[in-house]
Amino acid sequence: MKKRWIGMMLLVLAVGIMSVTAYAVTQEKDAAAGTGTIRIGYAQSDEYSSYAQQLLLLAEKLEEEGSIQKGFSERYEGVNYDSEFEAGDTVKLWKDICENNVEGATYQFVENAFFDMDLTPEKEYEKMVNRDDVDLTLVMGTAPGTYFRQHEKKNKYMVLLAADPIASNIVKSETERYDDLSYALVDTTSYQRQLEAGHRMLGFKKLGIVYEFSRDAYEYTAVDTIREMGKKLGFEVVEGYVDEPVSAKDEARYYRELKKAYRELVDQGIDTLYITVASIDYPKKLKELLNDCIIPSKIPTLAQDDVSPVENGALFGVSLVDYEEQADFLIGQLDRYVKEGVSFDQLDMVCECTPKIYINYETAKQIDFEISFENLQLVDTIYR
Repeated sequence: MKKRWIGMMLLVLAVGIMSVTAYAVTQEKDAAAGTGTIRIGYAQSDEYSSYAQQLLLLAEKLEEEGSIQKGFSERYEGVNYDSEFEAGDTVKLWKDICENNVEGATYQFVENAFFDMDLTPEKEYEKMVNRDDVDLTLVMGTAPGTYFRQHEKKNKYMVLLAADPIASNIVKSETERYDDLSYALVDTTSYQRQLEAGHRMLGFKKLGIVYEFSRDAYEYTAVDTIREMGKKLGFEVVEGYVDEPVSAKDEARYYRELKKAYRELVDQGIDTLYITVASIDYPKKLKELLNDCIIPSKIPTLAQDDVSPVENGALFGVSLVDYEEQADFLIGQLDRYVKEGVSFDQLDMVCECTPKIYINYETAKQIDFEISFENLQLVDTIYR
């Protein structure tokens, strides 16, 4: 009798524990599903056209979803920040998005939660994280992604357009995070695809690169991947170093040293220049840089950044991202978390975009580079 009584008590206790656990899980799921509003902030490492382009397309997708007022996208019809970006455009876009919030909608953008680390004193970086007025921050780039990983202890954040979020320790892998607050858009093969396509088109044996000799630049220019692909495809990597400009007054020094670095690469016999992601003002400065020694030496150029370098004089480019494809993917993941109750740390992070290939026909003529008919069929856009 006593044993039966103890057994019944254990059964009741087990059922109670299961009920409490189920209730807790349900509550957690309901909290994630969020019948309320998700308040969104923004942080970037510098002003890049790719950040503005991605933000614009995310806003357009959220207009379709109902969180941004109808008609918002009409004023941006035809705008391509990759080719038309100017300093200050991202913050202007952010303010416009915030002014077009739909009251009571699922997603709300917080106007005073916009940060540019390049314009923010280091002692004020802490204002970006652990805020009471945001639930989620869109983080553009490696540097702020790393900062959020180390300092954000309260709110969710999604790192976009970081060169290699795994190597940067923003996330552990394509499926693992360091905590349940973090998320990073991952594409571990983008630079590999770019270099493979570039090598197929240009057939280089001695590839020159210039980047800042710092850990951040090493990561966002994917130097490890470039070296690995050199071993795989059989080309030598010749490296040069130039410090990025720290202010507008420092730009003259930067471009002067960049020209010098390019000349040194030419003297070392490079047969292709890989224009890595850097602070180059493509519309205003790229042709001047290339006309100094690269084009006169008939050396082809491969652009690591997106469309703008090819539009402004680089010979060849392969897109790393399709911003619209990424926007669709990200909004889909957000909706899974907010509307379907999927745990934030279970959201998919891998988005491999379809690459696009660009050629600058004028540059090809200048360096006497012949594009085969077979390769021409692979090109998506030709700039003349």
